[in-house]
Amino acid sequence: MVVLTKSAKFTNRIECGYHKVLHIQLIIIIKMKKYIFILVTFVLIICACSSPQRGMDSPVNAVNIDVKNNEELDFKKCFDSVKYVALETTKEILIGEITKMFVTNEHIIIFDQKSMEIFLFGIDGKFTRRIGKKGEGPDEYMFINDIQFDKENMLIFAHERFRNCIYTYDLSGNLVDKTQKSLISFNSFFKTKEGLWVYSCFSDQNQEYYNLTLLTSNLQSVRKQFFPQKEFVNVTFSPTFVSDEHGRVFFYYPSSNVVYEISGTDVIPYLQVDFGEKTMPYDKIIEMDNKEEYDKLLSGKTYLGDISRCFINKNRIFFSFIESGLGIVHSYNCFYNIKSKKGYVFNNPFMASVKYPISTQLLYSTDTMLIYPVYPSIFTDDSLTELSKSLSADIQFDSNVILAICSLKK
Repeated sequence: MVVLTKSAKFTNRIECGYHKVLHIQLIIIIKMKKYIFILVTFVLIICACSSPQRGMDSPVNAVNIDVKNNEELDFKKCFDSVKYVALETTKEILIGEITKMFVTNEHIIIFDQKSMEIFLFGIDGKFTRRIGKKGEGPDEYMFINDIQFDKENMLIFAHERFRNCIYTYDLSGNLVDKTQKSLISFNSFFKTKEGLWVYSCFSDQNQEYYNLTLLTSNLQSVRKQFFPQKEFVNVTFSPTFVSDEHGRVFFYYPSSNVVYEISGTDVIPYLQVDFGEKTMPYDKIIEMDNKEEYDKLLSGKTYLGDISRCFINKNRIFFSFIESGLGIVHSYNCFYNIKSKKGYVFNNPFMASVKYPISTQLLYSTDTMLIYPVYPSIFTDDSLTELSKSLSADIQFDSNVILAICSLKK
């Protein structure tokens, strides 16, 4: 039995107390580290959610492309029937190129970016009127860059590039509204109830070169921005937004192989196109400082990418892309069924197994039909005569485009 002196007992109490203090301090430190870790993790999550996003989550759909297996777009494989509508031609109404088209039960709306004009036709192809007035007056436009059609309210929104604002027209051609000059210059746009989404490829008030910006409805404030890159080296002046007949809105742009769905103020990856080893190195592209770097990259290897002319309906997606390299530029189209995850690639300019040479350049899509152009300029004189009789219209070499309305197989 060990007997402690009074001083030893006192010393032992001090040591026991000291160890208890150390134990308590250790517990506090451990808890503090735990709370600090939780706090840091929370901050990182918040930062990740609020910071400009490059890739975000994985898309819900993936399309694998192999151009070696490209084939013809066979009309009989994809469509049940076709109806032809000849757009009326006059000396005053000559369409250079259909950049965008919208169709209702009564109207066909054509935006021609070459002439920078909006034309309204009847569903039978008869010309109705121009939308808006071209000129330098206060309510006139000088340069229309993109349009959107609001089918619910029967309104056309048009981006006036020089004034950098949005004009709103009714189908009678009247200007019913005009915004202030936008805070940010942009190419294409899409108006939603949350504001105006823009492909903002210019540096004014956009020093981080964000590809996608959500502006307030008056275009004076920024709500959200996505997809920054060092400088725009592969800018497109073509549309970068598309909507389907169910109200879904999608965005795509040259520095990505992902199609994004816009939902409220969120941008969600919807579909990614995988070109395998030939996929453009998008991570490098968004870090490039100038066009020379971009051109040098493309000249060093053959790449696939640059998604354009994208259309989406309930179960299908249609888009174009290019094969680029030193001295190489090939265009392809993809016809993909999202539900069955099957599709094919084709690069022929015209459809197979159809009476007239229908171009494979898609103009418009719904759940039940696709609309393609037929160009009279490629017909012989005898064929033009036959075509005129078939369509009960006077079709000449320089006539406006004929619309081939193709009913999709179910």
